[in-house]
Amino acid sequence: MCRMETEAITWKTRRKMTRIWSRTKSIVGHVVQNGIIKYKVKWEGYEKKSDQTWEEEDNLKENATVVLDEYLEKVGGRDAILKESKAAVTGKKRARPASNTPNNGTKRTKRTGSHPASTTPPASVSEKKWKAPAGSWEDEVESIDACHDEQSGKLVVYLTWKNGQKTQHDTKVVYTRCPQKMLQFYERHVKIVKTTIDADE
Repeated sequence: MCRMETEAITWKTRRKMTRIWSRTKSIVGHVVQNGIIKYKVKWEGYEKKSDQTWEEEDNLKENATVVLDEYLEKVGGRDAILKESKAAVTGKKRARPASNTPNNGTKRTKRTGSHPASTTPPASVSEKKWKAPAGSWEDEVESIDACHDEQSGKLVVYLTWKNGQKTQHDTKVVYTRCPQKMLQFYERHVKIVKTTIDADE
């Protein structure tokens, strides 16, 4: 093995070890390759775009489940990612004009007569889905309305935000994003029952 190969292996090993011990800051994107979802990860302490890496879900499940769950909630889940990917692959392609028709660029299409301002904008433009902010939610959450067990056995927490939005989240997310609000909710709902000790004992 020549010196250059040894340096390359050493560099790769060092980079891999650094990545293992680094903390995931956020997931900034995703791509589907051959049916496998890969997530673009931004690492804590590494602010350059060149430091971001593509990671498979199994790698993130070990040490970054909260960040992964938040990202999946933001984009609508794994199914939405895979559905979006299939739709992109099976989308229709535009037909090319026949080779015997001249295309001199002067052809104009007929207008429908309606002005864009008088039409209803598409749903994607008129109603953007609100997303919870990154980082701490302590100053953003107005109240925790309820916390109950879903059929799946997981606790779900219902939040009301200061901007009026209402959302629901897994307890893991709420514990990390607004632990003080969750503690206050538990304190308001706990009932302490005092019992008297019998004189015989």
